[in-house]
Parts: sequence; structure tokens; C-alpha cells
Amino acid sequence: MSDVDMTVPGALGLVTADGQPVRTGDVFTEQLTVVQLVRYFGCLPCQEWLVELDRHAEAWRSFGCGAVAIGGSAGYHARWLRDERGVRIPLLLDPGHAFRESVGTGATLGARLLDPRGAAAYTRSLHHGFRPQRITRDSTRSPGVVVVDWAGTVRWQYVGQRTGDYPPLAAVKIVVHDLLRSTT
Repeated sequence: MSDVDMTVPGALGLVTADGQPVRTGDVFTEQLTVVQLVRYFGCLPCQEWLVELDRHAEAWRSFGCGAVAIGGSAGYHARWLRDERGVRIPLLLDPGHAFRESVGTGATLGARLLDPRGAAAYTRSLHHGFRPQRITRDSTRSPGVVVVDWAGTVRWQYVGQRTGDYPPLAAVKIVVHDLLRSTT
């Protein structure tokens, strides 16, 4: 976990799960936005963290914090999460990984894909009722979370070191509260 000093360009192009173009400047409309960087939307631990983030998103909006998830590809996975799992937060695609690069999280997991804790994360997600989706070319990406303000400035980031390595959502909520308190 770390504080960072980067800004996401407002004109950076993303795509909705339905294939509609959207700019990052149109996404970061709240005082802060929690952005989950999924390895790919079919990743089981990514899905589990995303569903939990989605459960909290409406309550967080009341204090000025939005939530979105960004993955590299597989709009069909994102649509499945929206349509079958009921996820309501925006699920955006970044096929060229420009967003990841702009926030310094573009590196892949490499050999860390073999970390047994990643397999344990998959097993936990299976136990919690999540089911595998087709693997995509983005499965080597690191999971992560960034908190971005309305101007696109990255205020905090966490880059996972293995599959399923996300911070506890309660810790992210504390970070968000602390950031909001420091700006008022």
C-alpha cells in the first residue's frame, strides 16, 4: 500500500462492457473513486472482491466516493458479472492497458503466478460459490486497487503480488475516509 503522485489523463479511452467508449474524465466524477484493477473479469478472486466492492458502493457514494472496476479484456465476462451476478458499478475495459500504465501498475505477475497463496485464493472463491470463467490473455496481470480523485490524481494504490492479492475492503474504506478528511 502506498501514497503515490500520478495523474490519469482525463482523455484516456476506456470501453464499457457493452462496447461504448468512455473517457476517464467522465468516470471520475466523485470526490474519490475506488478503482479495482482486475486481472481479468473471469478471475475468481477478482470477481469475489468486485462483488464485495459493489455491495459497499452505494453507501460509499453518500460520502463522495464512487467505485469502478477496470480490466484488460473480455467484455463478455463483465456483462456476465453485471447480468448474472447483479454487479451495478461500472465495469470498464482497457484493452491496451493504458490506464494500468498511467498509474504504474502495468507489470505482470510472471513467476508469481505460481505462488501457492494464489491457488488458495482461487479455492476460497470456489468455496464461496464463484465459478471459473474462460481464461483470457490478461490472466498474467497483477490485481490491484487505486483511489483516484475527481481530477484524476492517484491518491493511493495497492498492487497485488500474486493472484487474489487484494487489500481488505475495510482497509480501503479507512484510506478513503482518511483521504476525504484530509481534503476538507
